[in-house]
Amino acid sequence: MSEDGGIELNAIEMGDPALPTVLFVHGMAGSAGLWVLAYAFRLMKHYHVVSYDQRGHGLSPAPPHGYSLGEHARDLERVRRRLASGPVTVVGYSYGGHVATAWAMRYPESAAALVVVDSPPLPVAAQDIDDMLDGLSAVLGGDFAPSGRFIDPIKDSLRHDIQGRRRQIGNAKSRLDALRQTSFRHEVLADQPFSDAAFEAIACKTALIYSSRAGYLGYAEHQQSLIKDCSLTIVEGEHDFVIKNAGAVGDALQTILAGGV
Repeated sequence: MSEDGGIELNAIEMGDPALPTVLFVHGMAGSAGLWVLAYAFRLMKHYHVVSYDQRGHGLSPAPPHGYSLGEHARDLERVRRRLASGPVTVVGYSYGGHVATAWAMRYPESAAALVVVDSPPLPVAAQDIDDMLDGLSAVLGGDFAPSGRFIDPIKDSLRHDIQGRRRQIGNAKSRLDALRQTSFRHEVLADQPFSDAAFEAIACKTALIYSSRAGYLGYAEHQQSLIKDCSLTIVEGEHDFVIKNAGAVGDALQTILAGGV
């Protein structure tokens, strides 16, 4: 337990803590490691980079309850208080973008800037959650029969990883299986869309990075129309472009950060 009663989440720090902090939030079924090789090493010369495992993911605990957007936002603020001395720029991908947005809305004094990367509209589709909890867990166990919009784009890379990194993949499967025993699915399905007024109240500079082919550009444009100081960058690719087109996403992120978001 942390000092304020929350759980202690696993986090990775890179770069000088005296530099401006950029804090990364992964999406569902992700982990802090998503950001390290492709992004943190590019940024750490000029930024203090922090990436953490959300509750129930990676090396962080999986409590039975506490998976609402509000609790995730509180977790993010606890990480900020523990590892940064002042306001930070938060970068959130997919569902992590919703966590980052909820955080910026709830803790405006902590938000130097907000970067949302390809977050789909809320609420999250039940099939996407089931694909992750059940289908992806089955794939990680070596069964490639499950199919679904969430699973199909990553099957080939997982097939290679399962053959070459059985221990790490086994650990990831164990974490997903543990998450299935919590209230995660129920709480995420209960997430409500942000209101237009909530978007309009975001006080910090905001940047959106969206993929060209995932189908979320209408939602991105809606956010941009409501948030007072908001830019939109479109990068070629599907929703998994943070991995498959990491160079272009990284370039866009560096440009955004260098411009003060």
